Amino acid sequence: MSKFKLASILFFISTLFLKFSSMFRDIVIAHQFGAGDIVGAYNAAMTIPNTFILFMLSGMKDAFVPSYLKYDKQNQGFSHLTNIVKGTFYIGLLISLAGAAFSPWLIHLLFPTFRDDIEQLAIWTSIMYFFSIFLVGINAVFEGYFDAKGKYSFSTFSQTVVVLSTIGSTLFLSKLIGGYSIALGYLVGTIISFLIKFFYFGPRKFINWRQKMNIKEVNTFYLIFIPVGITIMVGQINLNISNFYAGMFGADAISYLNYAFRLVSIPQAIFGVTVATIIYPIIAKARTNNDMNLFKTGMEKGLSIMFLFLAPTVSGMMLMMEEVIQIVYQRGAFDRAATVATSEVAYYYVGSVLFYSIQVIIAKGFYTLDKGNLIMRIGILSILLNIVFNFVFSSWIGYKGLALSTSVVGFIYTFIAFFILNKHIGWLSVRKIGKEYVKIIFSCIVMIVVLWIVKHLFEQFHVFLYVTTLTIIGAGIYFIMLWALKTTSLYDIVAMRSSNKKQ
Repeated sequence: MSKFKLASILFFISTLFLKFSSMFRDIVIAHQFGAGDIVGAYNAAMTIPNTFILFMLSGMKDAFVPSYLKYDKQNQGFSHLTNIVKGTFYIGLLISLAGAAFSPWLIHLLFPTFRDDIEQLAIWTSIMYFFSIFLVGINAVFEGYFDAKGKYSFSTFSQTVVVLSTIGSTLFLSKLIGGYSIALGYLVGTIISFLIKFFYFGPRKFINWRQKMNIKEVNTFYLIFIPVGITIMVGQINLNISNFYAGMFGADAISYLNYAFRLVSIPQAIFGVTVATIIYPIIAKARTNNDMNLFKTGMEKGLSIMFLFLAPTVSGMMLMMEEVIQIVYQRGAFDRAATVATSEVAYYYVGSVLFYSIQVIIAKGFYTLDKGNLIMRIGILSILLNIVFNFVFSSWIGYKGLALSTSVVGFIYTFIAFFILNKHIGWLSVRKIGKEYVKIIFSCIVMIVVLWIVKHLFEQFHVFLYVTTLTIIGAGIYFIMLWALKTTSLYDIVAMRSSNKKQ
């Protein structure tokens, strides 16, 4: 088995572990605090610092991979790593201190309806998240380095440490310090994640401590990184806007929206992000070698394989949404009423998962071409559209309209981004991609129709067994249909596995 394929398999496994641990974190939070004021305050408070965290975490990795590969080709990779780590430390520290200082004012301004104790919880949650930002930035640089080296699993492992720390703190400290335990766990996990990297490299090989920071090189990198980071922030900014609107409907509405969004986004995080991360170094190297045919092929395969896995997962969730939410969240303080309310919101978020998964791969193409400024402009347009649609849809169907707005904006954002990317690279094979998508969609329709017909046979089962049984039946029907329709993406995956066995 080639090193790249082994790394891809390890990355997929580690990503599954990361995403399911993230889901378990939400399960723990739901069990301990339900969907009331405490969770609402936590979700509201983390929105702004989490925007910067996402800016650093995902944006840094997307910008650093092609940048590092370019310098490494000139045998200056370690020097470039040192410069970016030092520059990011100072910038991140400035954001941390400023954000922590302004947190009391921001929380009071944005959520004036919070009662005093909930406001204090929100303020300290925001402060602890802001304090973690400068270490998040450094962690992100090294995670980008690991991705550039094909060590994807190490990158996801370091993020899993943060999630596990949050889970541990919530479980063991919630009775002692209440809702403060969630943010404290995140801060401690970020520190642990940093220390793991520090001791993995050793003090001498962590960075070149004696090297003077090349400000010009850092500025050049950040001119590329900032548009990428802002683009990555778009989704979080739109989520923040939804949370601000949701605040008008009460803290419970914020909780329902966030629980629903996190659950429905799991397929995107597993399949969309995994496929995008794996193809990114491929298209980045193709761009470095001016091989546009390989670049286009990588994009086409990424879009097709991602949809191959994502479409049936989302379709199955639509059919069994309430049962899935019951399995994941309904226990402890999270009651039946919260399950029903969260389910109602989750249906409206499904479109966003499909469209933003496609957009993640399209965005990689922009970053590779150093055209992050273009997709940033599209992202800014989506923010403006989200403000308008939030107002319109929430006036129509209440806080559920905020989820619908996210899906509608996701469609517009992805459509425009796909069109502009194609204009710059000379069109991808739209006919080829479209043919694959039609086969996949038809297979999903057959799967859902059969499941709808037979599901009453299993309704007497325990909810977990009910979902498991339908999932197995659905997966079998789906892949049989893909095989019968001779879906190229499926054959590509089978060919890769056959090649692995031979090697």
